[in-house]
Amino acid sequence: MSSLLAKFKKNVVGSKTKVSDYQCSLTASGEFKRISGLEVILNSWNNILLTPRGSYDHDPEYGSDLYKYIFEPADEETMEGITNEIKTVLETYDSRAKPTTINIQFLKDKKGFSIDIFVEYKEEEGQLSATIDDTSYFNFTS
Repeated sequence: MSSLLAKFKKNVVGSKTKVSDYQCSLTASGEFKRISGLEVILNSWNNILLTPRGSYDHDPEYGSDLYKYIFEPADEETMEGITNEIKTVLETYDSRAKPTTINIQFLKDKKGFSIDIFVEYKEEEGQLSATIDDTSYFNFTS
């Protein structure tokens, strides 16, 4: 029994110097995909930003209100609101890294916007991209 625990600690648990987690996607061998470093943070940020606030059972404050900006005018005020929402929720729920740049593009063919967040973490650089549109809004409200 102790060998299973030792294997778990060796293969699953991160350390103080290296964070690790699992993504909900399967590898070719049929196991969940293990991620580490900056990829863990980007996965966490993606979950935070795409979870509508109030939809998570055990923590109703968890998530973001980005979906509320889908039908707002495509102007500077809306862009500033989206940027502030992103910074606030990321600082609240996962402040292991800070975004260096946040780019927002309003969609031309439908209601919504896409965001690109650039980040640096322990000499790694990465980018998180997400699209929030009326399709995702109606899927959430249905």
